[in-house]
Amino acid sequence: MRTRGGAGKRLPAKETLRSNIKDYIQQQIVEGAYRPGDRIVETRLARELNVSQAPVREAILELASIGLLEERPYSGTYVRDLTPPEIEDIFETRAFVEEYAARRAAKRATEEQLADLEDILREMDEHRELRDFVHLDMEFHGLVMDAAGSPALKRAWTVLRMAEWTYISAAVTAVSLDELIAQHKTILRHLKEREEASAGAYMFLHIKSFGSELVQYFAKRKEQEASEKTAGGTGA
Repeated sequence: MRTRGGAGKRLPAKETLRSNIKDYIQQQIVEGAYRPGDRIVETRLARELNVSQAPVREAILELASIGLLEERPYSGTYVRDLTPPEIEDIFETRAFVEEYAARRAAKRATEEQLADLEDILREMDEHRELRDFVHLDMEFHGLVMDAAGSPALKRAWTVLRMAEWTYISAAVTAVSLDELIAQHKTILRHLKEREEASAGAYMFLHIKSFGSELVQYFAKRKEQEASEKTAGGTGA
């Protein structure tokens, strides 16, 4: 396999550790172990994962930058109480950005970039664990952004850290990994056939469906939490 540039570079050990910690925190949020308003204590988390405090701090800062966590002055870091409209806004924005990128990539992608995307899909087929898929998915979408040939668009996508939501969206989706991989294969087919409109439209629906599922997931979580509070109050 060729060495992929840009988004495709393999992570150094330090970045891999930080990435693993981010995945762990997101997993705890998805499973409800960390609930809205819960404080994330760096020292406790470092002991729990048997790592130094520095990568934990870096992972927390990255998750705060995308809005999953919030830092309160003189208080600490807490799990944010995400609202369905917030999540919908994030994924609609990402859908529009990546739709435009896919349209551009269908026209501008080099043969080498298309071959690199093919390599990523081959790895997706070979590695069927959620965490592997998530990071390959982020790599795939980052490469599509590169293939779009717009540094300004790539900077906007990077600054907004849109791909960082992939772990949670992949963890809660009802769609199988087989189907998710098939969706990426469809995107690549449209890119290879230089079908700008189809590549953009399919990319938009691909991203938008993730957002819709996340909105439903967090809406149900809020209903459950409200029900638990009511039941607790009644019991008291």
